[in-house]
Amino acid sequence: MTQTAHPRSTEPNGVTFRGRGFARLQGTRLSLLICPRCSQKNEPKVADKGYCNWCTYEPSRDDIEPAPARSGSRV
Repeated sequence: MTQTAHPRSTEPNGVTFRGRGFARLQGTRLSLLICPRCSQKNEPKVADKGYCNWCTYEPSRDDIEPAPARSGSRV
């Protein structure tokens, strides 16, 4: 009998870039929701491209840090 991965393991994790901006990381896919450089909010379809639609900032994966838990708020 084989075991399947826990369903929560595929859920996106909230991340920041050295404490700035906000993105969701799911596996290797990065959705940049709030830019750490210009602080602008990307629309969801643009966020999935992984860079800022406003200033063209493309975040470095070396700068990724777990986002602090936010109670009751969603981006």
